[in-house]
This record gives sequence, structure tokens and C-alpha cells, in this order.
Amino acid sequence: MAGKISKNARREGAQDLMSRWGGKIVMKSTFENGKMRHFAVCEKTGHQGRRPKDLM
Repeated sequence: MAGKISKNARREGAQDLMSRWGGKIVMKSTFENGKMRHFAVCEKTGHQGRRPKDLM
């Protein structure tokens, strides 16, 4: 499955991950409350998770 790759490496597109709904998982980042927040999004359905593993 995902293996030992950091969130930042996944965000840069080092690996294509597929969600359980059949869409590609992409990492996105937002700046909220003075902190960088990373989250995974399924492109097909729009589901969000903290890690790509949550969407697999």
C-alpha cells in the first residue's frame, strides 16, 4: 500500500495512490491559524482524510 513515504513526498507527486472509490489521491496543503495543514483528497469523490491511508 502506502509504505513509508512522508506527507510532503506524497504531495509532490512521487507516488500515484488510488482511493477505495477508484479516484486518485492527491495531497493538498492550506495555511490555517498560523500553521500549515496537509490533507489527502480523493479527486473523484472529494472525500478528505488526514493521511492517504485513511482513503484507501
